Amino acid sequence: MGSAEGSASASSAEGATDTGRVLVVGEALVDVFPDEEGGPARASGRVPGGSPANMAVGLARLGVDVALLTHIGDDEDGRLVLDHLSSSGVDVVDGSVVPGRTSTAIARVDAAGVPAYEFDVAWELPPVGQIEIPPAVHMGSYSAFLEPGASRVAEIGERAQAQGALVSFDPNIRPALLPPLQQVQERFDQLAASASVLKISDEDAEWLFPDLSVDGVVEHVLALGTPLVVVTLGDDGAVLARPNGEVRVPRAQVDVVDTVGAGDSYMAALIQSLLAVTDEGVDARGRFASVDLERLGRYCAAAAGITVSRRGANLPSSADLEGVAELP
Repeated sequence: MGSAEGSASASSAEGATDTGRVLVVGEALVDVFPDEEGGPARASGRVPGGSPANMAVGLARLGVDVALLTHIGDDEDGRLVLDHLSSSGVDVVDGSVVPGRTSTAIARVDAAGVPAYEFDVAWELPPVGQIEIPPAVHMGSYSAFLEPGASRVAEIGERAQAQGALVSFDPNIRPALLPPLQQVQERFDQLAASASVLKISDEDAEWLFPDLSVDGVVEHVLALGTPLVVVTLGDDGAVLARPNGEVRVPRAQVDVVDTVGAGDSYMAALIQSLLAVTDEGVDARGRFASVDLERLGRYCAAAAGITVSRRGANLPSSADLEGVAELP
């Protein structure tokens, strides 16, 4: 990636379509942390956030050339988000900044460090016909389900699959923003079917498929044709599965400060790893037969462990992981 100044200028250039090595598609917003009497000790204020934006920052910190296709207003919050992305080495795809307000989420973190959110959002995307498909595309969070932008997210995923890109999907469920469950399940299946790798938390899996066990959800997603499925299990680690077998990998043994950004850290490390261990030019859906799932799981768990050991969505850099875990 270039300097922050270079990233900002590239993002604003008319007609720019550079999408780096990984294109992340999804929301960027501002998390608002109220100063609540009696609540856990943390600074109040406005902090750039949104799972896909965090993902893009996490990939950039891991040395991956990344661009974000999103929806940001041209207001003060939007400038805060853009400055954060630019300083982190993330390019913002032309057309992502639009007149109006930037989405916000009021974030309240409980005594166990688990956040809850109240959202005020807008989600659209510019026309996707001219978007360049890079070697990898990531989709996820409410932007994958909330119209009018969700249909364009699905279109990008299907185009990326057709071109043999590595397509990743993390539903990162936000129930308050979603349509009825059946519609969410249908869109989930559509996006999972176009994905090369899907990561989902056990909590999201339970919300999406209340009648299925974790193993049942894994079987369901594999049956859709997704070659690699990862279910994170909180304190119980994660299960990584493909059609020819699965492994269970424990979480990193660290003191948990809060869990904000843990899933985004895991996903960023997962994408970085799969780009590192697979050959470009080969259809992504056929790449994972020989990947060492246990080593992959340990690396991703280490990345998430660094994040939960410090406050906020402070995703690790490559330097943070040196001496802690090695790429598979």
